[in-house]
Amino acid sequence: MNINVEHQPNCRAVAHIRVPGEEVARQRKNIVAYYAQNVRLPGFRPGKVPSAAVEKRYGADIQSELERQLISDGLREAVKREGLEVLNVLGVNDRMTHDTDKSFSFSAELSLAPKFELPEYKGIPVKLPRIEVTDADIDHDLLHLRERYATFEDVDRAAANGDCVVLSYKGSLDGQPLAEAMPEAPNHLQGIEENWFLLDAEEDFLPGFYAGLVGIVKGEDRSLSITLGDDFGFEALRGKTLTLAVHCKGVKNKAVPALDAEFIKKIGGEEMTEETLRNEVKEAIRRRREQNRENAKANQVIAHIFEKLEFDLPQEVVNREAQRRTNDIAMRAMQQGVPQEELIKQQDEILSSATQQARNSVKVSFILGEVAKKEGIIATDQQLMMALANIAARQKKAVKKFMQEAQKNGMIDGVREDLVLENALQFLKDNAQVEETEPEPEHCDQHSPKAA
Repeated sequence: MNINVEHQPNCRAVAHIRVPGEEVARQRKNIVAYYAQNVRLPGFRPGKVPSAAVEKRYGADIQSELERQLISDGLREAVKREGLEVLNVLGVNDRMTHDTDKSFSFSAELSLAPKFELPEYKGIPVKLPRIEVTDADIDHDLLHLRERYATFEDVDRAAANGDCVVLSYKGSLDGQPLAEAMPEAPNHLQGIEENWFLLDAEEDFLPGFYAGLVGIVKGEDRSLSITLGDDFGFEALRGKTLTLAVHCKGVKNKAVPALDAEFIKKIGGEEMTEETLRNEVKEAIRRRREQNRENAKANQVIAHIFEKLEFDLPQEVVNREAQRRTNDIAMRAMQQGVPQEELIKQQDEILSSATQQARNSVKVSFILGEVAKKEGIIATDQQLMMALANIAARQKKAVKKFMQEAQKNGMIDGVREDLVLENALQFLKDNAQVEETEPEPEHCDQHSPKAA
């Protein structure tokens, strides 16, 4: 068998394969013999159908089966001889039987796994903050717990930071209602009939919006001029000044319950005490920080190897992952109320971002896959069954029925591959060289309900 593999960019290759005439004849003879043994033709006893009759009746089927087998065997031999790791056969072209020597030739376009040499991956240096939980940390989380039970009571005074104001407003641009000047603008900028806003020194809605509402009283009308930054989410309004005609429908005082026996029993039952509550909160903080530490370790070991390697990626794999990510981004945006017209305008930006994320994700997957090969890392049957059971629970399906579906749609292989990559990542983390640093402050949302 003559094999010539032409390697191309983006992990593609074209295998040119020629099967000798004697091998073609041998395989054809075997196929005809199989047909003769198994087909039924009028006038012939089963198993006694002459080859000529079989050829005449089933010639097209025999030729099709012959080519299928020759291509399959040829590709298998090419993979073995050239040491190829084929991800997918993209197409088979130039099929031809040569009259002169009765040989059969074809070309197959292949998508290959990238080839690269891993750098040293044991003992990767990582820096992780030491885990400490102080009384101040516990008090901080208890405050947020209490804020979840806060009540808002109407007050007859001017609004201050920490108060809620109930507003309606209409947006305008250059003296024209925004709904007319720019109909495609987000609905919440065009105007709202009623919403609650918690005033805070940190502006997380529109720049200067909260500050412009300090001192407002029930029944008061105000005009706020809001200049939007160059990084504003809706591109058409970047750098423009939006005018909001605001009407205050009420001012509410935020009342946070005290950490007393009544509140503790309300959230924890009759047996709960302040001491046991603080212990539970302390343990929850510790678990959260341990998880953050594990995430940081994973990010650091991956980044260490990622930055040391450059190799081509299979474009088909990247495209498939980019499409999945694009769909996810669009789905989340629509769930958050982003108009479809806005998504269409941002589709190039979304696709670009999704493609870059996909390239990074695919590269990491191949790196972890190579680590798994080097170390003989697998996914156990117990891991697989537990993972499938968890998926079934999330989808609210009976485990037995879900397993049957997973076998039919090929999900099991995909889940097993994901588990192998997870185990490879765990191997890197387990073998990392950890240097502990001083505890870091947590960065999380410290504020209660803002603009809806």
